[in-house]
Amino acid sequence: MYQTPLLVNTNLNSVEDYVSSLAKTGKKNYNATMKKNRNIEYAQIEYNPDLIAHFMAVWEQQNIRGKKRQWGFGRDYIDQLHLAGVLMSFAAYEILNGDVQSILSVHFVERYDDYIECHPPMYNKEETSDQYMAKFMWFELIKFAINSDINWVDLGGGNRGTWRDLLIHRHEHPKIKYKWLYVPKSVKDNPMEQPPYVRVFKYNKKTMEVQ
Repeated sequence: MYQTPLLVNTNLNSVEDYVSSLAKTGKKNYNATMKKNRNIEYAQIEYNPDLIAHFMAVWEQQNIRGKKRQWGFGRDYIDQLHLAGVLMSFAAYEILNGDVQSILSVHFVERYDDYIECHPPMYNKEETSDQYMAKFMWFELIKFAINSDINWVDLGGGNRGTWRDLLIHRHEHPKIKYKWLYVPKSVKDNPMEQPPYVRVFKYNKKTMEVQ
C-alpha cells in the first residue's frame, strides 16, 4: 500500500535556517504564532492514554473543514503504537506565574528511524480560537525535529502519487492547502528537483522508499 508524503526536511543546522527558508507568508505566520503563544510551553510527554483519548473525543465533536469527522482508529491502536515503541506524544501547556494551568493541545506522531508520520494536533477550537494553536503545534514539532536526529516530518499528503507529483499538482488539492505553509519556498518552487518519494506500508512497518 502506498501513500503520498508531504515532507519537511528537518536535517538542518538551526531553527533559524528553517524559518529563513519559508516563503514570506510562512515567516509572518511563524513570528505571529510564536509571539502570540510566548507564555505557552511545548514539550514531549510520556504516553497518557486517558489524556489522548480525551483530546481525540474533543476533536471528534468539532467541525473540521465544515463537518464533524471521526478518527479511523481508536485508543486500542494508540496503545499498540505505544507498545511497539513508535509513538511520540507532545503537549502545549498554558503557563501562568510559572505554574502549569492547563493543557491546551496534544499531538501524537509515529516515529520510524529518522522519519515521523504525523496525525493532526488536537485542541478545543473554541477555547483557543485566537491562539493559532494548530500552527503553534506544527511549528513546535518541526523545531523539535530540527533539534533532534529526526530528518523528515511527514504532514501527510493522502493518496496523490509521489512526493514530486504532489508538489507539481499541489494547487489541485485545496483540502491540504494549509500544510504548504510549513514547506520551504525553494521546495515548492522547484518540484522537479524533489525525489519521487512514496510512503510504503509493509509488514506493519512504515518506511520511506523511492518508487
